[in-house]
Amino acid sequence: MFENIKPIDPKAERRKKRLLIAIPIGLILAGFLYYEFKNFPEEHTVSKFLQAVQKQDYQQAYQIWKPSKYYSFGAFKQDWGPGSEEGTVQEYKITNSHAQGSGVLVEIRLNGKKEIQLWVENSDKSLSFPP
Repeated sequence: MFENIKPIDPKAERRKKRLLIAIPIGLILAGFLYYEFKNFPEEHTVSKFLQAVQKQDYQQAYQIWKPSKYYSFGAFKQDWGPGSEEGTVQEYKITNSHAQGSGVLVEIRLNGKKEIQLWVENSDKSLSFPP
């Protein structure tokens, strides 16, 4: 009656248990990494832009911005140059980002105090002020 029952293999049972633990942990880790890095390309574009503004390389910053024909370099310098409302960018920190529709809204803290938002279009990584 019991001759067809195989003995339990302890190694196989340990492998099964490890697999049952590893799969949920892997799924949770994958979800966390996706959430943390899903807007990385847009955040990187904003970071490159702010680095150029920080170095006062306004031509490069203007090129990264990819402005429309209605946003002249003079208007750009008024918004981002030393005489702008934000003043010279000494430091910046990207605090958050939210994917919305065709782009990403990136939140930034400038010079340790002022919070601003920039819009990054997904298709061409062009920057603008939020709509």
